Amino acid sequence: MAPALPIIFMHGWAFDPTVWEQTRAALGPMETRCLDFGFFAPRADLDLPARPYVGVGHSLGALWLLRHHGPHCRGLLLINGFSRFGAGPDFADGISPRIIARMRTGLRHAPEGMLRTFRQRAGIDTPVPPHIACDRLEQGLAALMDMDCRPDLRHAPCPVHVMAGTHDAIAPPGLTRACFPPHGPVPTRWLDAGHLLPLTHAADCARAITDLTRRIPPP
Repeated sequence: MAPALPIIFMHGWAFDPTVWEQTRAALGPMETRCLDFGFFAPRADLDLPARPYVGVGHSLGALWLLRHHGPHCRGLLLINGFSRFGAGPDFADGISPRIIARMRTGLRHAPEGMLRTFRQRAGIDTPVPPHIACDRLEQGLAALMDMDCRPDLRHAPCPVHVMAGTHDAIAPPGLTRACFPPHGPVPTRWLDAGHLLPLTHAADCARAITDLTRRIPPP
């Protein structure tokens, strides 16, 4: 039997790789590695492997992987994810640019308070990490505002699966369904949960990852 493909994780906005700790633990001995936007770190780590892998992204991390997964990706699991976040002329179900603009203003004037409020709305009330890289966080907001990965999704050369929460306050169900229509080609698993499935439903995330890897032919 061929060895299982490594799992590459990417976290969402206002979080860091620790969001994956419970999911990685639930996967047991499976080979895993976390990338890092560097929102709370001295530097970012955005280097995808130059060998076959499975990508797992949360929220902004899912959007980023849709854009950057590259030729070695054999499967994508998008958790609380979307192919576009910000609303536009042809995407009325997206989040209003005014909301993202207010987040940007808050980040510039009171970053710790703004991040704490966002994390509470997402469903967690732990302290904000001490090193806040506002420039990278602002780049993340720009991606949430402008990045449109619907073409990337249509042309993805690998299977794409989605997990979503019916009570997600950050990426609400209407946004998810607009990105991944119920009868479309991308299967979506709905859970009675919010925006932080890697924390609140780590075992479900691990099972979804394992199921996806089992469906992928060996390289």
